[in-house]
Amino acid sequence: MSSDKKNIEPSELLSLYWNFFQLHSEQRMKIVELFITVETILFGVFAVQFGKNLFLSIIISAAVALIALICIRLDIRATNLLHDCRIAIRKTENKYMAEYPQETRLFNNIKKNEKTLQFSKSIRACYITVCIIGVAMIFISIFA
Repeated sequence: MSSDKKNIEPSELLSLYWNFFQLHSEQRMKIVELFITVETILFGVFAVQFGKNLFLSIIISAAVALIALICIRLDIRATNLLHDCRIAIRKTENKYMAEYPQETRLFNNIKKNEKTLQFSKSIRACYITVCIIGVAMIFISIFA
């Protein structure tokens, strides 16, 4: 190892973590927006095709369920990445901001409220509900 090894400054480290956090937060919201848009279109097409074309109705219903499952998986991935990033930021805050008041350490304050933050559970409940509706639409198409 050379003696001219350069270290990352704490502010650079926090900036790196924040950019990572921001990127994955934005991706998570884009997944929600895409889900709403695509599912709305599919429900509309299903409503138009219902009773006219059994095969197309079943395909659309399956697509509704499949897209919901894909969104669940993508949301779990994004949630895990965000969770890991929050842990890294908390550790950095604790190490380099120990002399600052607790209320200025944003991610340490979030930790206290994580049990009450329910975005993940709420959005996944929506995805699961739409997935179940998609499966029900398959049966409705077949038996109606």
